[in-house]
Amino acid sequence: MRIVVDTNIVFSAILNTSSLIGELLFNSEDQFDFYSPEFMDVELVKYSTKLKKAASMNDEQLQIATRQVFNNIHLISNEAISPEYWMKAYELTKSIDEKDTPFVATTLSVKAVLWTGDKKLISGLRKKGFKDILNTKELFQIRE
Repeated sequence: MRIVVDTNIVFSAILNTSSLIGELLFNSEDQFDFYSPEFMDVELVKYSTKLKKAASMNDEQLQIATRQVFNNIHLISNEAISPEYWMKAYELTKSIDEKDTPFVATTLSVKAVLWTGDKKLISGLRKKGFKDILNTKELFQIRE
């Protein structure tokens, strides 16, 4: 099963690699293939200071945790996603949070399911008929 991970999932895994989210990312390779838009790199750089502070990590520890997480995620370039998927993703997210457009576009492009902890996004997309979205508990139940 193909899974697109969003920023809050990646950051949670970096902050605590032994959490349920970390467990799913690191120990599900026989069931899931994880993807994310290359935009994730920008998010990581943008919030690296906050991540270090929240996790009480130094630069080296943050790099190690980040590498561990990204070893399990295929990054998809913006150019690999068709304009049709970008437009559809924008239409779905514009009234919820348009910053999630790259994640929905990636989900559509790789024919995956979006994994997020964002309750507002889950609720909003489901109300619009978008069913390819899961929270951590739902993904864990699928794996089990």
